[in-house]
Amino acid sequence: MATFQIDHRTTYSYNNEVYESRNIIKMYPFKSKFLKINDHSITVTGNPIIKAGKDIFGNRFGIFTRFYRHNFMTITSSMEVETVYRDVLKEATSGNQTWHDVHLLGMDSSFRLFLNLEQCWVMRSIWEVVNSFPTGKMTPLETVLEFNKYVFQNFTYNPTATLVDTPLDVVWAIKAGVCQDFSHVLIYMLRSVNIPARYVSGYICPNNNGMRGDGASHAWVEAYLPNYGWIGIDPTNNCVANDKHVKVAIGRDYQDVAPLVGKFKGFAHQSLHVVVTVGYQE
Repeated sequence: MATFQIDHRTTYSYNNEVYESRNIIKMYPFKSKFLKINDHSITVTGNPIIKAGKDIFGNRFGIFTRFYRHNFMTITSSMEVETVYRDVLKEATSGNQTWHDVHLLGMDSSFRLFLNLEQCWVMRSIWEVVNSFPTGKMTPLETVLEFNKYVFQNFTYNPTATLVDTPLDVVWAIKAGVCQDFSHVLIYMLRSVNIPARYVSGYICPNNNGMRGDGASHAWVEAYLPNYGWIGIDPTNNCVANDKHVKVAIGRDYQDVAPLVGKFKGFAHQSLHVVVTVGYQE
């Protein structure tokens, strides 16, 4: 078991005063039997009332409005959580998944959102790669792991290569990006073989493990395996998500789990500064 103290601070600055800044926060840890929340708080400049709710994916969110004029705003999420290590691969292997079971998931409406493939210019290129794998001779779990390894080995981790809204077409073409991009690619590959896949946002916590993206906001993927459930996989680090991954939100893609989304009234240019710090205790 490990304990993490995670502070995520976002500051918006404006070159002119703005008002009626309305925002949605998705920075709440995703409680489960493997993630215990010891403490969590969210503070906002001006102390507006934060109304809580849950979206269609089960993510907790907060919504608030700052009515008064302001030229900066800071939102801070502070949490202390405990994670539990699991032998995930051993558990998943015992699930006895078959491709017949996987294809039956397509008839279950609860998986529809996580099987949908959007049209993109590189769709044929992605399918060519997917079809190069002997999936018929592999189990669904083996396929998930091989696709995960393919993204890790064939895409370069480069924080300057993409932006938050860079489309999949560009990421596939340049074979570079960050955890968000790697996750979008893997999700598309998995859905191409009818394995439900969803985007996960959270944090990857340091433990002198050399993982890419540690001590910061992170993204990975969860794939659904029949007779087992959702398994977390991290294409940025070619590993299974475990006790170093702290889950915050799930969705179809980044847009569903963005930590902060908002709008304001006024004529101003906005600048954004984000700092994440993670403290670790065995």
